[in-house]
Amino acid sequence: MEKEKRMANYELLRIVAMLMVVCLHYLTHADVLTVPGSSSDGVRVLGDILESLCIVSVNVYVLISGYFLSGSHFRIGRLFDLLCRILFYTLLIPAAVALLGIPLMGGQNIWKAWFYFLPVSMEHYWFVTAYFFMVLLSPFLNAGLSALTKHQLQILLLCLLFFTCFLPSLSPVRLTDDQAGYGTVWFLVLYLTGGYIRRYGLPVPAAPGKAAAGYFACAGGTWGLALLLQRVTETSGSLLYYSQVPFHYDFVLGYAGAICLFSLFGCLQVPEGRGAELVRRIAPLTFGVYLIHENIDIRDRWLPSLTKLYGPVPRSGWMLLHMAACVLTVFACCLFADWIRSVIFDRAGQLLAGTRFAARLRRMDGGK
Repeated sequence: MEKEKRMANYELLRIVAMLMVVCLHYLTHADVLTVPGSSSDGVRVLGDILESLCIVSVNVYVLISGYFLSGSHFRIGRLFDLLCRILFYTLLIPAAVALLGIPLMGGQNIWKAWFYFLPVSMEHYWFVTAYFFMVLLSPFLNAGLSALTKHQLQILLLCLLFFTCFLPSLSPVRLTDDQAGYGTVWFLVLYLTGGYIRRYGLPVPAAPGKAAAGYFACAGGTWGLALLLQRVTETSGSLLYYSQVPFHYDFVLGYAGAICLFSLFGCLQVPEGRGAELVRRIAPLTFGVYLIHENIDIRDRWLPSLTKLYGPVPRSGWMLLHMAACVLTVFACCLFADWIRSVIFDRAGQLLAGTRFAARLRRMDGGK
């Protein structure tokens, strides 16, 4: 953790972004999203609207990381802590599941065991793999941000966006190198975007009203285009691939919407006090929320488990209330679990502080 006080407005946005991520996973597992080429109903239309509002979440989360990491010194200790947090859950959760007598979703043969022991290399979580390599490459990105002039950085970003965002957003067929934003390259583009905003701000000074209007306009545009493409695929059977492009993370409206939402919270003033301190305590735990609820042995099980408590997913407007209950339950439970993990890590850090390994880490980070 950085020693300086965290900015409560962006920490609040980090919480909102992770809540949106859980909402996206709920919508997928609840089967309330439109299926390309198939007829739709009211619930699926509602699901598409909610997805359009939440699809910026991953971009926002990475933008925040880029904004702050681009202004901090790289530390090997941070990378080590990140890897330990990942392994804590990829090793502990399957052990707990096995003790309860529940079959492991990742399987029990030797090859599939690597999903637990090498989660970054095996993409146990696609987001974690991309995020880890982004953090690993952050000192090189920071060096580039410092070496380039504002004009050079603008040209570089535009070139990167042309190949990673604009072309995939316009192409009616899948480009071979396009990962739909599910990869390290896109995360590096978002990191550089966050670094640019930190150094030079936005091209147009942000105003709360304009930023909010921009976010909702991008969400509305995403939903409207998806609805239009759905009608085309339903009637003609064509453009099946492109009908899903508006919901890719590297889609141009998703990128623009994330910047607008980031700008909106940049204008937000969170009064200092207990509320701001609570936000600062919760926000660092949101990464744990992802690690827990998206673990390979949990991701397909948490919603069926919650339907036993809240009932099946309603095929009506009541789905909104059901989603809110499930998302908040998952979020709160995962927050509590990661808080316990943080206490364990803090205690372990205190015990290991005097060891040679800890001293070596401090020396690698330039400490004594």
